[in-house]
Amino acid sequence: MPRVTRPRARAAATAALILLGLLVGLAGAEAALRVMLARRQSRRGSLGVGDPVLHHRWRPNGRKRIAGAEYQTNAYGLRGGPVALPKPPGVFRILMLGDSYTEGYRLPFEASVTRQAEAMLNAGACRGRFQVVNGGVATYSPILEYLLLQHVGVGLQPDLVVLNFDMGDVHDDFIRTRVASLDGQGLPLAVTPNPVVEGALVMLPWRKPATLALLDPLEERAAHSAVFQALHTLSTEHDAFGKPRLSAERLAALGLIGNIQHDPMAFTRDEESPSVRAAFALTARYLAATRDLARAHGAAFALVAYPYPHQVSATESPRARPKLGLEPRLYASERPFQRLEQLGRERGFPVINLLALFRERERTDAPLFWKNDNHHTPRGARLLAEGVVAGLRARRLLPACR
Repeated sequence: MPRVTRPRARAAATAALILLGLLVGLAGAEAALRVMLARRQSRRGSLGVGDPVLHHRWRPNGRKRIAGAEYQTNAYGLRGGPVALPKPPGVFRILMLGDSYTEGYRLPFEASVTRQAEAMLNAGACRGRFQVVNGGVATYSPILEYLLLQHVGVGLQPDLVVLNFDMGDVHDDFIRTRVASLDGQGLPLAVTPNPVVEGALVMLPWRKPATLALLDPLEERAAHSAVFQALHTLSTEHDAFGKPRLSAERLAALGLIGNIQHDPMAFTRDEESPSVRAAFALTARYLAATRDLARAHGAAFALVAYPYPHQVSATESPRARPKLGLEPRLYASERPFQRLEQLGRERGFPVINLLALFRERERTDAPLFWKNDNHHTPRGARLLAEGVVAGLRARRLLPACR
């Protein structure tokens, strides 16, 4: 066996040291990025903070200006003023759960759906009879709304729990379930934030020739690295926050239209994909559990299904659509609302379907949504409040006023 010359041995040792240095450097960079992402979830001075059970929440007793609107939270970390406990005699308290639409993103608190609904309910002889508590938190979906009701909401002694269902909730539930701790019935015990795993789940694959498809498993594994995600973010197909830049063309090119993991509006597509059906089963489980939890604490439960701009007309919120991978047209399918109504019949809870109301009133009250943002304008929030109040009255979920 030939002896390895000293120069060759020295070169091999140098190469090994360089490789070791690279590995140590990558490990250090990975650890540093993970710490940075974790700190971003709960940074000081932010009104929104990470939470080991609720994933994220509003900081209690906080105040901050967000998207031009003044936000103030109460002792329970909910947008709005104090909630008296025990509940004052004669007050019928409604807890309204939801995401940024319920929270009132871009709107002063007085223009939010909860405040407008409360004002409508307390008109005339009902003055002071009703209180509507704003339980909306940005990007919440039924898996988190169930946990919020469990850990915060039932303690507020609501008489009625109203869950405002967002058309992106099925996608959000799919992602959050992947980082959730579940019990034996598949219900969440906690949804602890995991930015790296969540980032890997929503990361769009790089475009590559079909001949390189065999690299897909390797890319999926690498996606769980914070360093890889940082490099991926440098691509022109991601924004400054690392979120994929969606477009109908890009989703189509990648074959991802209708894929619930990468298409946030898959539930609203004209056709329902197998992945949407599987994900909707998760959402249905969380909705039924929320109903059961509300009833176990003496509260009635109702689900409100409201539309997104692209389900209302071809012209509402034109500049926001590309961010959701949508084409500039009307998505006329009523299937998502029918699915929710069917679920309500099967699980025994009322569903207030507001699609027809929004389509009818868009002709006279537009814009109901911002041009560059798919959230409600003050008119849209008022219409949502009108629909919720009318729906609750029609289903006799509200007490009469003396």
